[in-house]
Amino acid sequence: MRSQSFVITGMTCANCVNTVSKTLNQSDKIMEATVNLATEKAKIVADDNISDQEIINLVEKAGYGAIVNDKAHQEKIARQAAKKARNLALSFWIALILTLPLVVAMFADIFGVHANWVMFLHEPIVQLILATPVQFVIGWRFYVGAYHALRNKSANMDVLVALGTSVAYFSSLILAVFMSQANALNFESSMVIITLVVMGKLLEHNAKEKTTQAITGLMSSRANFVHTESTDLAIEEVQMGQVIRILPGEKVPLDAMILSGKASFDESILTGEALPVVKMDDEVIFEGTINLDGEVKAVVVHDLNDSTISRMVKMMSEAQGSKPNIQKLADKISGIFVPVVLVIALITFIATWAVSGILLTAIMHSVAVLVIACPCALGLATPTAIISGTGLAAKNGLLIKNANALELAGLVKTVFFDKTGTITTGEFELTDFKLLTESEKVTDSFNSIEEKLASDKFKLLASLEAHSNHPLAKSLKFQGDLYELTDLSELAGRGLSAKINGQEYFAGNDKLMTDLNLSVPETDDTVIYLANKEKLLAMAVFSSSLKDDALKTIQTLQKRGLKTVMLTGDNQNSAEKIQKLVHLDEVKSGLRPEEKAEIVQNSPNSMMVGDGINDAIALASATVGLAMATGSDIAMEAGDVTVTSGQLHKISTFFEVAKKTISKIKQNYFWAFVYNVIGIPLAAFGLLNPMLAAAAMSLSSVSVILNSLLLTKTKIKNVE
Repeated sequence: MRSQSFVITGMTCANCVNTVSKTLNQSDKIMEATVNLATEKAKIVADDNISDQEIINLVEKAGYGAIVNDKAHQEKIARQAAKKARNLALSFWIALILTLPLVVAMFADIFGVHANWVMFLHEPIVQLILATPVQFVIGWRFYVGAYHALRNKSANMDVLVALGTSVAYFSSLILAVFMSQANALNFESSMVIITLVVMGKLLEHNAKEKTTQAITGLMSSRANFVHTESTDLAIEEVQMGQVIRILPGEKVPLDAMILSGKASFDESILTGEALPVVKMDDEVIFEGTINLDGEVKAVVVHDLNDSTISRMVKMMSEAQGSKPNIQKLADKISGIFVPVVLVIALITFIATWAVSGILLTAIMHSVAVLVIACPCALGLATPTAIISGTGLAAKNGLLIKNANALELAGLVKTVFFDKTGTITTGEFELTDFKLLTESEKVTDSFNSIEEKLASDKFKLLASLEAHSNHPLAKSLKFQGDLYELTDLSELAGRGLSAKINGQEYFAGNDKLMTDLNLSVPETDDTVIYLANKEKLLAMAVFSSSLKDDALKTIQTLQKRGLKTVMLTGDNQNSAEKIQKLVHLDEVKSGLRPEEKAEIVQNSPNSMMVGDGINDAIALASATVGLAMATGSDIAMEAGDVTVTSGQLHKISTFFEVAKKTISKIKQNYFWAFVYNVIGIPLAAFGLLNPMLAAAAMSLSSVSVILNSLLLTKTKIKNVE
């Protein structure tokens, strides 16, 4: 038994997934086939006796294509993806260029503009020339999708688009050629639908490509070569068990266990936390983390295929497929509406022929039913509202990369937050500076924080820390000239020492103080100590500052009935402090990226809000991923929505935009159905000829477009 992944080409909807899955699972040699539309991949567990080519043949028999998803075929897969992107982009621009003249002419006619160029664009032959390539070249994909859907005994969005545009196109053709009704043509209706739906598919494709870019960004964050004891090797050549060296300032190339040496490591890629972690003998260091201040010798415990970043890349690839595949409202409606209309048209034809005995009259009545019921307005209901919704979001500081996020927002029950850079600013601020007595008790003889920061002890500490790359050191801001240092020495993983005016001073963490045989006061705070060889002198206390709108945002979300949970790589004490400050419902601390993602994946209907590389997998795994633009590019590429300002209250804004967009979609469907409810009976009884039916159909499409445009004028109340 073996497992193999394939890239499936040609899938456009859930019915395509069902077709491929059903075909593969019918084979006796395939134990399990899982097909995902979002990733366009199939994971297959099969008998050893079935070859990859036989599996590909099965997929092709179902009407689709398949490429083995391995290193050997990556170039072919990339070419296929690039070709699809080019074809979608080209199709959209060709459709747009051909459609715009007729749309302009339609609105010119509505507003009473009767210039010669408008009359020219209303000529049937001109409209036919412009509409035909859009209908049968650009729109061919919808006929193919409709065929697959009908073959699976269902009616989806492709059936809706194919039927609606075909009725609009052919009814216009009949009116122009056989009835000489040039002023009742509706070619533009079919063209607008095809153009907008193709644009939606292009945006969806681009959103999927963002995940690929996030993976590329992750892979580029790894080291290219490794120092061994005797030479430098390419990272691909290093084997498990090999001894390597990591120098100060370098990335850890592979997961390894320290054999000798001590250093501070920036593990923010994994935890999101800026504070370094001290590692020494027998402790594991992880790929992608950065050695800040000491040389270490270590033995490789995971090779390139199984190291930290490789596992993150694999999880990122799988995470996109874990998102729920929503059945779009248009698919649900068309599954009911299209068959009903066809049945009504057929009944009208049979009944009229039976009563009148005139075949032409029966045809005219049934055609009138199809024209008035033409689902053009239904086809426009969702895409026009989504376009307006994304525009409204952009006006309010939200970049919607995956339009599905607007529809999925209504499902969200739990909002997960990263801590650093999301709820907090990601920067440390000095909150206090305290003198220490010889008995290590805190004393404070200052009257104000200003006096503290102007004291000689603070000047001593600031003079030492000015030579450190530690995040806390950068938060010390001394107003004035610093002391000159001599004999500066960096103490790996602990701090540094130097002489000032001939006296040796030390600045660092509690481990450095312990090495000096100095006792430190018990504290849960984040601190830097100042000492000489004999005693502690002072301690600087730091905290991670909250974003100004954090508390209000959490309260607003909770009023919406949403559960708020913080996921952080930081320690439990730090996490609980933040929980008390902003009243989160729950916190989970000490988490690695894959653990964050697992929690999100096991919580259906969730939103993840984050900003770091360590949040990327969770962002891709959530029902809706919302990334802060103030964070890493990888996080933004993994998310569905980007908050361009980094302001937390924009989460509430997103929910409001999504709510109003869905409301507008439902309004559009209501107006589309009003015309049908009124018009279908009139057409069925012969009270509405095809020409009037075409005019009513055009009016319904225009009303849907105008209603969607009103969304861009909506005011969103920001909660700050």
